[in-house]
Amino acid sequence: MKPRDSQPLPIGQKKPPLRLAISLLAAALCPSLAVAANEATQLETIRVEGEQNARGSLQTESSSIGKTKQKLKDIPQSISVVPKQLLEDQATSNLKDALRNVPGITFAAGEGGRTGDQVIIRGFTATTDTYLDGMRDIGQYNRDPFNLEKVEVLKGASSMLFGRGSTGGVVNQVSKTPFAGEQKNIELSLGTHNFKRLTADLNQALNDNSALRLNVMGTQQGSDRGPAENKRFGFAPSLALGLGEPTTVVFSWLHQQEDNVPDYGLPFDPNTRQPIAVPRDRFYGLDSDFEKTRADIVTAKVSHIMNDQMVLTNQLRYNRYWRDVSPTAPRLSGISSGIPVTDSTIVNRSKPLRDGTDSSWNNQTDLVSKFHTGDIGHTLLTGLELTKEKSDTSRSALLNPVTATTVGAPNSADNTNLSSYRTSHTQFDASNIALYAMDTLELTPQWKAVVGTRFDRFDGDYSIRSYSRTGSLNPASSYDLSRTDNVWSWRSGLIWQPDNQQSYYASYGTSFNPSGETYALDPATAKVDPEKNRNIEIGAKWDLLDGDASLRAALFRIEKTNERNTDPDTPDVVVLSGKRHTDGIEIEGAGRLTERWEIFAGATYMDAKIDKAAPPNLGATGTEGNTPRYTPNVTANIWTTYQLNDEVTAGFGLTHVGKRYAHENNTNYLAAYTTANAMLAYETRQYKVQLNLNNLANKTYFDGGYPAHATVGRPREAQLTLGLKY
Repeated sequence: MKPRDSQPLPIGQKKPPLRLAISLLAAALCPSLAVAANEATQLETIRVEGEQNARGSLQTESSSIGKTKQKLKDIPQSISVVPKQLLEDQATSNLKDALRNVPGITFAAGEGGRTGDQVIIRGFTATTDTYLDGMRDIGQYNRDPFNLEKVEVLKGASSMLFGRGSTGGVVNQVSKTPFAGEQKNIELSLGTHNFKRLTADLNQALNDNSALRLNVMGTQQGSDRGPAENKRFGFAPSLALGLGEPTTVVFSWLHQQEDNVPDYGLPFDPNTRQPIAVPRDRFYGLDSDFEKTRADIVTAKVSHIMNDQMVLTNQLRYNRYWRDVSPTAPRLSGISSGIPVTDSTIVNRSKPLRDGTDSSWNNQTDLVSKFHTGDIGHTLLTGLELTKEKSDTSRSALLNPVTATTVGAPNSADNTNLSSYRTSHTQFDASNIALYAMDTLELTPQWKAVVGTRFDRFDGDYSIRSYSRTGSLNPASSYDLSRTDNVWSWRSGLIWQPDNQQSYYASYGTSFNPSGETYALDPATAKVDPEKNRNIEIGAKWDLLDGDASLRAALFRIEKTNERNTDPDTPDVVVLSGKRHTDGIEIEGAGRLTERWEIFAGATYMDAKIDKAAPPNLGATGTEGNTPRYTPNVTANIWTTYQLNDEVTAGFGLTHVGKRYAHENNTNYLAAYTTANAMLAYETRQYKVQLNLNNLANKTYFDGGYPAHATVGRPREAQLTLGLKY
């Protein structure tokens, strides 16, 4: 797209003046000028200055989510990338809000003491499908994007790339890394409901080939719902050695801790099948509720360029996640269909207590080789992944029942005796060995093919000890189990690119979910083979407006067989076993429509069905033909910005999520909702002032569901951010 002369562009978009271009061309072609230069004793120094645009782009052109850096149009699957500029525009302070920009994603509420990010992709849970720089990040905590460059979501079954899981897709967080330069960004945000946030991003070059980067974050966010609040603190130092050299080493450490008062929202009304209709500020939890987590992720990554055609990378990581949680889940008492809910209706308080530590060692080695066989070009990825995981969890119950409350007059300050006894202790030790290979073949300049396979050997040893109120062992519910799964996964795709602006593809991929995927085994599921999944997709990707914008569209079908929805915190209960599928169509676009107008938008339509329910002895029956829980027909989002001038930018966005059922029996549900957000920013290369307004209409909606309760979305809120860059 050609810029208008009346609208000066940043230096990154300006064209060289015609006079300068002609002068350079004449100097190159005229020998007499070269002779004159040799005879001159001193040349005049020409200094060119320009101001770089303070804003980045909403468009992303490449990704490394497939273990090799690729243009998005060369990836034969749907992929959404939430770029750094979008995170900054929306003043994003948690991963969940970042993912609201991705069509096809919804969220579940905390359940059974399970906490942290509960992501659903295309109707399938992604609890264990969150990654950090391509390595699994399985901890139960609320991730903060203070150290993220961008967030990538690859849709569809992808076990060939990631191993177990990835039925609906995976979420990959891309960390900020040191670079050869200096940067100091400090931001302070203040907002309604006692919102306070301070972040710092500091990069310092130590010499020409090494640099140190430090990101720090502190956040406090209150609520209009009683004592509910979130407090987070984190820091992430990283050191890069050998920048610009054949061998580069990066050491990094991410630490994040939380001390929250969790909010499990409202119970369902058996008459309306929706959350009870009460003022949104009624909080049915307790002041004594808590959610404490700590996450530490230490990584060493070595990349070695062997020659122009071969790159070897090894990434070693240690993860440790600790949590101690005691939420309150509200439940109506004595109410069934036909009995109205009134202010005097009793609300019981279920109070699960969980504490434990998950840890793992992961080592991933990748070799990327480029070569030709005849006229066919190859980019071959081969790799070895070794993983050792350990989970140690205790579950407890209160010695005395929690004081009940009422619908009309909840009191979070009710006295609660937190004296408890341990009901169970579980240990899970797992190891995984994986070998994989994927070849991207350039058959002709217009045709490419992707073929890949992976073998995983996943071993799990599970031990549970159950205890009575007096502390004695319950032999009947205490046992030891082991399981080993050997599984092959496949990935294939065919890409046709008639020119540089168009890409059309068809792809097929598989994935698997072993019984011990969520660190739990029970006598029923330990005998069951892994769930098998496959993703079939056809799509198109286009570069538009001289490459300033991109658009993609896809038709997809995801199938799961031998489904086993086991509650990870109640491992002896199998909720569903059978077969299901999701058919859908997705469209997404991003980029600059004019030199000042940008957009990031997407929509997904899903038709999800349970094809085969569980046998009677395993749980839900009569659900054939129903819609799986947490799966709306439609999700859509749009964010658009307009630069009023070089410093002032205005933004506006909408998010829509359709009706979602909270259970496979399709009774309790969350109504569809649409929210609107806005932004106004004044930004230069040195500083920024930005105002964000969220949920402009102050709409009460529910963004997370569980069969018995739903979490309330945030109210109207305002946040002012002051930033200093030098």
